[in-house]
Amino acid sequence: MGDTLELVGQMLAYAGVGLVVLLLGFFVLDLLTPGKLGELVMNRNPNAAIIASANLVSLGLVLWFAIFFSGTGSEDISTAWNGLDDVAIFGVVAVALQAISFIVLDVLTPGKLGSHVTETTFHPASVVSASLQVAVAFIICASLT
Repeated sequence: MGDTLELVGQMLAYAGVGLVVLLLGFFVLDLLTPGKLGELVMNRNPNAAIIASANLVSLGLVLWFAIFFSGTGSEDISTAWNGLDDVAIFGVVAVALQAISFIVLDVLTPGKLGSHVTETTFHPASVVSASLQVAVAFIICASLT
């Protein structure tokens, strides 16, 4: 029973770190886009939904790799706690890299990329931005293996 409780504690700790990273990623993306991203999504804005979804899925993928390769699956349950700080660091770095990639794409494309999020009709730039977030996540994941 002791091992089970420790595993539940580890699960809650890693999930907590993951949720904080996901919220941080959403908050940073909200800062990079005009308006309130959450309100745009709830008002059925397809561009905001595409970008926000890609952001969350991409960060979730990075977190999965970070947790998986942090030693959580080792035979010694007590060593799984050692990877918690690594997961937090990798998550924050992923948020920063996603933000940097958004800014770089904004500089490289004409117009203001973030402003397309507020458009009420679908804009292809939201798919390009979302794809970049996923691509950056795959690069980060590959670096963790």
